[in-house]
Amino acid sequence: MIGAIIGALVIALAANGLLAFLGGGGIGSAESGGGDITKLPGNWSGEKWYSEDLRDQGMRYKNETAGDEIQFVPKQMNNSTLPEDENRRELVKRGRELFANTSAEAPEHVGNDLSCANCHGGGDLPTVNGMVGQDIDLIPLVGTAAGYPEWTGRTERMRDMRQRIQGCFLRSMNAPNSTEGVPAYDSREIQAMESYLVWLNKGTPSGRVPYWRHIEKPEGKNETNVSKVNPVRGADLYLQNCASCHGADGQGTEGQYPPLWGPESYNDGAGMGRLYTSAGFIREAMPYGSAHTFTDWQDVQDVAGFVNAHKRPHLPRQPKDWKASGSPDEGIYYNRTQQRLGYDMNPMTKKLMLAGVPIGSESLNQSDIPNNVKRYDKPLRNESANGSWQTTWILPTGNATANMTANATNGSATSNASTTGTANTTTDGNASSNATAAIRDTMASAMNGDGAERESRGRVASETRRATAT
Repeated sequence: MIGAIIGALVIALAANGLLAFLGGGGIGSAESGGGDITKLPGNWSGEKWYSEDLRDQGMRYKNETAGDEIQFVPKQMNNSTLPEDENRRELVKRGRELFANTSAEAPEHVGNDLSCANCHGGGDLPTVNGMVGQDIDLIPLVGTAAGYPEWTGRTERMRDMRQRIQGCFLRSMNAPNSTEGVPAYDSREIQAMESYLVWLNKGTPSGRVPYWRHIEKPEGKNETNVSKVNPVRGADLYLQNCASCHGADGQGTEGQYPPLWGPESYNDGAGMGRLYTSAGFIREAMPYGSAHTFTDWQDVQDVAGFVNAHKRPHLPRQPKDWKASGSPDEGIYYNRTQQRLGYDMNPMTKKLMLAGVPIGSESLNQSDIPNNVKRYDKPLRNESANGSWQTTWILPTGNATANMTANATNGSATSNASTTGTANTTTDGNASSNATAAIRDTMASAMNGDGAERESRGRVASETRRATAT
């Protein structure tokens, strides 16, 4: 009996092999048609941009017929669009509030005067349109949830959407200068903001990336070498195009327009602190309501160079970004980039100082801009600048004392640090005061690789959170 069973199996297998050899549709056939098993595609698509033709390398981000091809209709928040589950519904609503007015709704986690709506639109500000994250004239968040988890080169690892939100608190919201620092990975704030992004994503094409996702940076012939970007010319362009909203001192208009530098702006580890990234944002969204009016890519790069030549808060963990690959050329606030390009400071800061243009929060006047701005197209690496460029990094105002033991990834670091007012510090994050060793890994461990849960469990006193000395 056993022999008979084995014989039958051999015959069946041989028959199937013969059919396959003859081009038939036996089990395992790779051909489709008839009653055969369909061949699966050899190449699975990942992300695909829909309406990719609406985005190009020119200065026009959205063409005149964009609305004919993609109808961008902001989603209304009502009973028909919100989740049926009461708990999920409340999380989405709370997430909307946090995105709309972050600094007011979560002041314990925000160390400056910014909100998510400043970049993504909507919210409570009277000068923006629609529900938060749905302003097509800024950087919409609709459909972006589908892109996570994603790879980030800055910390050289995968990150999920919660970690991405934490990163915004850490950098753009300057959470190290807040009383409680970055919200914990499992906090209600992070869960709510994640829920809102998922809600915004509902109804968008599955597996498709909207053309407005990611900031398009200058590339190829449109990219100006960092050393040749002219922030002095950018100062002139700033006065013409930006100062009416953000102020001649760059401190914005309270309740309407955000500060672009100084203690209430993003810190030196934020994405907007990178030259080409901020240039891309300016091109796509500024001036608000009438974007794409700059003449060319050179204009927006010069303006970005001017904005990012100024003093702003220092992120303690900033020197650890791009630890393996090295910081990119656009990372002008990074000491390693400065050294690689042959500078002893931020190259944009140096050019402003050589021109006598303010790098702090003083008001910029037309008289501050020299007649010969073309001189600053050159690298000017070996020129000597008068004054103290070491004040580029801003410490929190008032007194800040840190007495902490921080369990870092590579061991323990103990530090006692005290700072008073705004002090002069070096731009080299690796040659900073002892406060860095104490604080460097506690603000967002999710961004550095060992899970954000450690952030909540290892949270230190509020005084330590505010000790952002480098």
